[in-house]
Formats: sequence, structure tokens, C-alpha cells
Amino acid sequence: MTVNNERQPSRSNYEQPRLSLLRVAGWVGVVVATPFFLWVPLGFTGLIPSMIDVFGIVGLRIPAAFTIAGLLLAAVGFHRI
Repeated sequence: MTVNNERQPSRSNYEQPRLSLLRVAGWVGVVVATPFFLWVPLGFTGLIPSMIDVFGIVGLRIPAAFTIAGLLLAAVGFHRI
């Protein structure tokens, strides 16, 4: 067992639970953000309709909100990694 700067015992990677609730929340956030994140370059190349074609200029805040929410959830879920 090692001691970190705050004088609290730290766990090694082998002592931590394999799949905690926060880690699951992090992966859910990544899954939510990934489709919208990949939609932008695929829309620019013309392989799929762009976000502007689907949502319009005003409606771009809908996919932006989902992407930001997913990334925030991933940041909370993976904050210890």
C-alpha cells in the first residue's frame, strides 16, 4: 500500500472495483457523444446529410446539447483515471 500526498492510503489498480457506477456513467457519456461527434466530419464529406440539413441553423443546439451532456458525463465518470 502506498501513501499519496494527502496521507491517505491509495489503492492500486488491482484493488479497485472493476466496473463501478461512475465508470459505467463515463462509458454511457462516451456512447452518447460519439455519434454526434462523428456526424460532423461525415457530414462535411457528403457521406451522410450534414447536421445543418437535418436540424437547421437554429436546431444545431439540440445535437450540441447531447454532445456536451455526454462529454460532461464522461468527464465525471472518468475523473479518477
